[in-house]
Amino acid sequence: MQQYRLSRALYRLLIRAYPLEFRCHFRSDLEADFIDLLSTRGRRAAWMLVVQDWLGSVSATRTYARQKRRRLWAIAYRGDTRMSSIAFDLPQALRGLTKAPVFSLVTIATLALGIGANSAIFSLVNAVLLRPLGYERPERLMLVHETIPESNVPRFGVSPADYVDMLQYETSFSSMAAYRTRRFELSGGGASEQVTVAQATAPLFQLLGVSPAVGRTFTAADEQNPQVAVISHGLWQRRLGGAEVLGATLMLDRQPYTVIGVMPASFQFPRRGAEFNNVPADAWLPLVFNPFERNARGMFFNHSVIGRLRDEVTAERAAADFAALGPRIRENYPAVIRNSPFSLIVTATSFTDEIAGQVRRPLLVLLGAVGLVLLVACANVANLILGRAVAREREVAVRAALGAAGHRLTQLMLLEGLVLALFGGALGLLIGQWALRLIPAVLTTSLPGVMDVVLDVRVVGFTFALSLLTALAFSVIPLAGGMRRDVNALLRDARSAGGRRQHRFQAALVVSSVGLAFVLLVGAGLLIQSFTRLTAQDTGLRPGHVVTARVTLPPAGYSEPAPFRAFYHTVQQQLAAIPGALSAAIATDLPIRGDGERRAFTPDRHGDTGGLPPSIAVTWVHGDYFATFGIPIVRGRPFTAEEQAQDRGAVIVSAAMASRFWPGEEPIGKRIKWGIAASQAPWYTIVGVAGDVIDGPLGDEPVIHAYVPFSEMPDRALAAPISGLFRNLNVAVRSDIDAGSLLSSVREVIRSADPALALFEVATLAEILSEASAPQRFSATVLSGFAAGGLLLAAIGLYGVLAFSVGQRTREIGVRLALGADPSGVVGMVLRQGMALVVWGIVIGTAGAVAATRLMTSLLFETAAYDAGTYLTVPLVLVLVSLIACYLPARRAASTSPMTALRID
Repeated sequence: MQQYRLSRALYRLLIRAYPLEFRCHFRSDLEADFIDLLSTRGRRAAWMLVVQDWLGSVSATRTYARQKRRRLWAIAYRGDTRMSSIAFDLPQALRGLTKAPVFSLVTIATLALGIGANSAIFSLVNAVLLRPLGYERPERLMLVHETIPESNVPRFGVSPADYVDMLQYETSFSSMAAYRTRRFELSGGGASEQVTVAQATAPLFQLLGVSPAVGRTFTAADEQNPQVAVISHGLWQRRLGGAEVLGATLMLDRQPYTVIGVMPASFQFPRRGAEFNNVPADAWLPLVFNPFERNARGMFFNHSVIGRLRDEVTAERAAADFAALGPRIRENYPAVIRNSPFSLIVTATSFTDEIAGQVRRPLLVLLGAVGLVLLVACANVANLILGRAVAREREVAVRAALGAAGHRLTQLMLLEGLVLALFGGALGLLIGQWALRLIPAVLTTSLPGVMDVVLDVRVVGFTFALSLLTALAFSVIPLAGGMRRDVNALLRDARSAGGRRQHRFQAALVVSSVGLAFVLLVGAGLLIQSFTRLTAQDTGLRPGHVVTARVTLPPAGYSEPAPFRAFYHTVQQQLAAIPGALSAAIATDLPIRGDGERRAFTPDRHGDTGGLPPSIAVTWVHGDYFATFGIPIVRGRPFTAEEQAQDRGAVIVSAAMASRFWPGEEPIGKRIKWGIAASQAPWYTIVGVAGDVIDGPLGDEPVIHAYVPFSEMPDRALAAPISGLFRNLNVAVRSDIDAGSLLSSVREVIRSADPALALFEVATLAEILSEASAPQRFSATVLSGFAAGGLLLAAIGLYGVLAFSVGQRTREIGVRLALGADPSGVVGMVLRQGMALVVWGIVIGTAGAVAATRLMTSLLFETAAYDAGTYLTVPLVLVLVSLIACYLPARRAASTSPMTALRID
């Protein structure tokens, strides 16, 4: 021990005499010779070697040293001694990492995968949940809905008549506005296209607190001259080329509108995520209610209402105030409705919760999953560093023997970890941005904000902070696990390979990796099982070889019933005549994308009490609708040609509707009518019962549904442009050839009927079904990828620990084999060592999975959060992969040559 103290003293004398020359010259390439001489011939010979080598290079480095000394004295004069040590240790850390390229590359790649996955998911979370909406104090905005509990509709928009009452009665909002969205045909100055237009009352933009980039927004005076428009920045650039725009004319639905303003590029309204009117608009027009709308009670519940809270009003108080408005507004309904047993409920909910409420939990689940992947990656990296630390123990011991302080060793390790983490973070950021491009296109039109995922300051800051945290995590663990062992023992024992504390750390890291992988595998298994059952659900359709498209007829040119009827009749016949077409149909909505009209109806049945009639979904059809979509007629018959051409009072109902209102009875011949029993609407006779069809998202229960021929439409409904329901037409063609090959023929048919019409939302029925399950597929795929990555990382970590253990026990294993031990016994010994860690990881992972899967209940379809099959399958997969990871080092141990092992050291 005395010689090491003397060595330390000599080292300090040299540093004081020639601080920079000695530090520049003493490199790790002299360490091996120094240690050998120190152990065999004593400290004098060792230090003579160092001093001679140093004296030989002093003259060559003196000029360089003088310049560096001035800089160091300047730093010391400012008191930045810590920075000077970092400036010295950073190049050392870089050199140390470049001398171990395999270790450095594997570590950086492992971290890049973990950080990249976190960066990608956080970018989604940032775009959907964290990024400002671009409105003034959006937390003070609320959306208003109406509900009639007696109907079978959870909630709907606000009717114009009720909105007028709310303006008069409510006291919680400083301002309130109504809006609705629909498709308009944009023509002139190029090919026609369909754009989304939001019609809004004048206070909307002031309520949102957003000013236009060019021009102005609506005022109350524009209600007298509603032929004005405010357009989005994107439409200005795309359609008008960014030229002078104020006063320009836009042809919307073949009517001229004068542009009075352009909104900023960042402005987006309405927002995706809301239940109604949720498509961002390309243009905004004034919303002016006509006298009929203002007095139509119980109709046109298709408007969204947004309000801004007064400064002194809380969201809870506003919700209570609007709840009290329901009975008050109900008193304004006609007596025939008011006297029926129905209640009207008005609700006010937070705008931000409405926008992100449905996607918050799925995104947070994915963010938690990638967090587990990062933890597994960090555990693996920590194991890699622990293994490397063993090889560096003698180097650290030499540094300590020469007087290196403990904080300098810690600083060096932290700098190495920081360098690895920064490189891994930068690469991970690139991987994350690349991964975002793989998001299914359907999600960019369903998740709020996903179309605007960008590499902003928040994402970069998150990635940088994540890199720093991982650097601290996997740099400090090796120091705690084995870098503080006895210096004498390390310098004397060439076979030293870490202590028990380090092995316990490595074992704990492997157990944690296996446990985290178990949690990920269980979550992925549940989502995969849920997705499988979701896609196996009977939608009631035969999707093969069906192509669909959508077209909107503008009021100009189709303001009378005759051209309207001529259009859909001619188009259906021409579509059916396309070569290869088996059938063709036109409808007001499509299955899966159901947005059909909701109508109250009265069934003709005995014992009718005259109460509030229930609500059903209504689809108006023309042509071979049921044959085109493969919807079976389970009772009765489809519509005849006569019923398609003339008003014969025929209707087809869904099986769910028949079983609900006529259980145990024959529904054929039963009658229904629109509205209440006392209404003057004509009766319709049921001629057929169709199979149930999913009208909304996959997993929803089929709604009660009625199908009515286009011929039953009253002329006044065709001519009225109020709701636009009958002007949104969906065309569909079934063929015996590839559906995609019919697209050009379908476009030609529409073009021949009206060259100015634009066809949009063109897709096959199979694509529509695939898009309906895209969110679930995305979640299952992403979490499965994370689980596979976590499993692979856990297996690699297990393999690394066992391979390291086998390498350190080579001499012991050689002795066992030399004494006659069976190689299979050696294999079993290594396998038992590895599988014991796996069993502990499964036990801990089971407890974690039970707690974590509670958060996934709302994401699962017909799958229990504690599904027994998943909890039995995952351990088997984990054990199988772990056995492979354990067998490789076990086989290596069994094949060790006893003579080679005994010659070690």
